[in-house]
Amino acid sequence: MVSWLLVHVFAGWVFKKCSTWWFLTFLRRSCRYLRFARLLDSVLDVHHALHHGVAMNRQTPKKRSQQPPTYSWMRRLQEHVVPVGLERTLSEAAMRSAFAGLHTMGLIDVDLGRERFPVKVHRDQRYSDNRHSGAVDIYRPQGARPRAAILYIHGGGFRIGSKDSHWPMPWILARHGYVVFAIDYRLAPEHPYPAALEDARAARVWMHERRRELSIEGLPWVVAGESSGANVALALGVAHLQASQERWAQGLCEEYPAPAAIIPTCGYLQVSDPQRFERRRDLPSFVTDKLYEASEAYLRHVDPEAHPLVDPLVVLEEMTPEQRAMPAFFTAVGTADPLLDDTRRLERAAQTLGARTSAHYFKGEFHSFHAFPWRASSRAYWQELLGFLDDVLKRAAASRHPDQRSSSPSRRAGSTSTNSKRSPSELEKATT
Repeated sequence: MVSWLLVHVFAGWVFKKCSTWWFLTFLRRSCRYLRFARLLDSVLDVHHALHHGVAMNRQTPKKRSQQPPTYSWMRRLQEHVVPVGLERTLSEAAMRSAFAGLHTMGLIDVDLGRERFPVKVHRDQRYSDNRHSGAVDIYRPQGARPRAAILYIHGGGFRIGSKDSHWPMPWILARHGYVVFAIDYRLAPEHPYPAALEDARAARVWMHERRRELSIEGLPWVVAGESSGANVALALGVAHLQASQERWAQGLCEEYPAPAAIIPTCGYLQVSDPQRFERRRDLPSFVTDKLYEASEAYLRHVDPEAHPLVDPLVVLEEMTPEQRAMPAFFTAVGTADPLLDDTRRLERAAQTLGARTSAHYFKGEFHSFHAFPWRASSRAYWQELLGFLDDVLKRAAASRHPDQRSSSPSRRAGSTSTNSKRSPSELEKATT
């Protein structure tokens, strides 16, 4: 009995030592591989910089003719050492898990604030029978009749996020008298373009056809979104202004009223040309890599020339003034946002078309800063947006009733601003 016990103890000790040795060996070899991959990545950066004069990111150029002579085999070697696909999969899984956590925290916050802020949330309504999407949360202000209906499209690089993770934005709007339809839509890379826009169109048509049932009949409608959602929102808005041959957009311009306002915030508005970010020496390779990933996941073998609304900003820049009235445009971005130039181009394009444009640039702010309402710049953003919507609705009411005059001064078309200079108490009112 004692001998068998000693044998078991000895065997357990040997197993433990072997397991520890195997684990440490694996860890050391993994570290060597990672160090080698990092060194190889640095060599690629230097090689590409010498060849092109720009910083290299983790993605190959789209055209093989743009690749340096020794680029292909070095890239294949690096991807063999540390598979980029595995890295991306784990990264996206982590991000989706984080967004799920934000959703849970958000539900707690909404429940705690329900008595203070009279907003009724109708969760998981259906705007489509598509089993991959079709869910919408309706944020409805209690008491007074809503002032307008807002279709809100969340961001997330076309790949992550949901109506649940981005609950603060529709909630803030609903607290100020707007009924907000926050939708889920199909995400890339499983569902590349035009899946997101097909879902956005379905939500828009559902809102229009069910307007009486949804108690929004006679209300102006607005489309809004941030980041990748700004791209989808702008494309949907542009499809109401100009007839398109793309299947998802057909009939919108002819059969449905245009939005009263389009609100793309910090948008990625030209997805087909991520190479332009390589020309910016101030951007880290990690940032350009993520922009490439979003572009490749969303496009995935889509030809931008055959599907121009992939880049709604380019379509807007190429439009000419038509007889149909242009909606008002509100846009905002932080000056530290890598997508800053897209917002600047959007402002110029909207002004060229004669649209009322309110563009705001927040000094030193990062991407999607407006999603953090405890920050002063975020409160300033929401105050500007709410003031813009108030002005748009007053103008719309005045156009329906010419004998009435708006009591508040209107904004000049094309006005721009940086950080708000209002007092802290005034900023606080924007989000409370």
